[in-house]
Amino acid sequence: MRILLLAVLMTIIAVPASAQSMGTGIPLNQEKPVTPEQLAKRRATEEAYKSTLKNIPDAKPADPWGTMRSTDTSTGNAAKAKPAKKASGTPVN
Repeated sequence: MRILLLAVLMTIIAVPASAQSMGTGIPLNQEKPVTPEQLAKRRATEEAYKSTLKNIPDAKPADPWGTMRSTDTSTGNAAKAKPAKKASGTPVN
């Protein structure tokens, strides 16, 4: 009984692995010959794309935290901090 169970488990494990090596039936990486009209159209489209990219102005870098920062960078806030209170003369047990 254990041998039968082991054989079934090995078959279940092996079936997906063997299915990965099978081809799809669709031939890949086969290019059709390109006609001169298609080639000219591709070149024109590529040139139009490149000229459009050149017309786009450079954008300033975005600063999403720009409005959250204060413009005052002085260290005056540290000087305004209250001094710590001194402990009384008798120790607390």
